[in-house]
Amino acid sequence: MITLPAVTITNISRRSGAHTVVLSILCFVYVSFAKTDVPVFLLAGQSNMSGYASVNDLTADQKQTVGNVKIYVDMTWENNGKLRQWLTLGPGFGSNANNIGPELYFGRTLSEQLPNTKIALIKVCCGSTYLGNYASKPNDCWVPPSSNNGVAGSHYTRMRTAITTALNSFKAAFDTAQYIPRWAGFVWLQGEFDAQVKSLADAYETNLTCLINDVRKDLKVANLPVIIPMIDVQNSWTYNATVRNAEIAVTKKLQNVDTLDTKGFPTDGVHYKAQGQVKIGIVTTQRWMNMHFNYSPPVGVVSPGSFPRFTQDHPHLAPLLTNEFFDLSGRKFGAGRRNLRQCGIIIRVCNESVSREAGFR
Repeated sequence: MITLPAVTITNISRRSGAHTVVLSILCFVYVSFAKTDVPVFLLAGQSNMSGYASVNDLTADQKQTVGNVKIYVDMTWENNGKLRQWLTLGPGFGSNANNIGPELYFGRTLSEQLPNTKIALIKVCCGSTYLGNYASKPNDCWVPPSSNNGVAGSHYTRMRTAITTALNSFKAAFDTAQYIPRWAGFVWLQGEFDAQVKSLADAYETNLTCLINDVRKDLKVANLPVIIPMIDVQNSWTYNATVRNAEIAVTKKLQNVDTLDTKGFPTDGVHYKAQGQVKIGIVTTQRWMNMHFNYSPPVGVVSPGSFPRFTQDHPHLAPLLTNEFFDLSGRKFGAGRRNLRQCGIIIRVCNESVSREAGFR
């Protein structure tokens, strides 16, 4: 990135004398060789995020690795043998080395939609867990702090730690001399266990709202896109309708939040099968793409006081007659004193000297 907020002044001629002086003033040149942004996505939830779909049910093409996507996985009792390290995305990042979750086709579809882009996934999950504060199983909860008097559940706390560890080791994924991670999205796939307990199902909308707000606050991205694959309609989840309605309700109260309905996706009655996980990954990416989220930070506008003024005096240049003014794009602008001030240039004529003050005010 090269920013050149500057003004060039040409054709400044002395009123007396035959020779002409051509003067160019470059107020300042700010050059920043920026690192390339890497979109980072947080994937979190319970067993369907962990993934129990067999790799054997994928086609040969679906089993291909995705070279430009790196993934970091943190689990508890589930273990695929690839935990807490940055690795290239491929099959086998599910609940064990022979399973997949939504990460495979989420990452693959992102790669197809963002060609020549490095992408990073941080997946933090644990099967058989609750979003709400389930008193009988306090160690199995994701409780967001804002819904529990500031006290985070054990899995929310673990998620924070995993994110910090993953980002601190980001150089193992991509060369940090060239690349910098930027938060781009959050995928939440959970709710089946809350749908088994009426009180937790009834509280799901509030808890999910708090979860999104807390994650955005912790990641310091107020409008971070959030995609929620809805829980399936299964008799095992007695209050699935309540949780599903809660997931939809949150999209109406918070910006940049969307759902996808997984009803009818291939499952074994509890967990999505391989093609179900493939479909979740593809549609989740489509939902994110539709948000048109710019994960790169905006180019900051330099505040007026950030740059010192400078004054240059030369006794042999005055008095001056200024004819034409151009910016670096070649655009001509008026030579009036008011216009010069708007461009950040002041020309001051003082007897036998000319003072030029430049500052972005």
